[in-house]
Amino acid sequence: MAELQRILTEVFGLLKLPDIFQFLVPYVGVGGGVDAKEHVPLLPMLEYTLIFLAGIGTLFGLGLAITAKKFSVKTDPKIEQVMDVLAHAH
Repeated sequence: MAELQRILTEVFGLLKLPDIFQFLVPYVGVGGGVDAKEHVPLLPMLEYTLIFLAGIGTLFGLGLAITAKKFSVKTDPKIEQVMDVLAHAH
């Protein structure tokens, strides 16, 4: 990681990259600040996931419905009459 930091500071020169380097490249590995849990409660996680998916689905559904209503095209009844007359003309 020190090599990557050295290369980035050489490339960007004046940007004071070592001061903000900890925010650009997250720490990984042992002691990286991520706590592992031995047990994850499944039901609350599934509930929150289903609520989130239902909310996103509702938002996208409403967006599609409003868009379909706004951009709908009304058909002329004369087109249907002409198609009925010329249906077997090909």
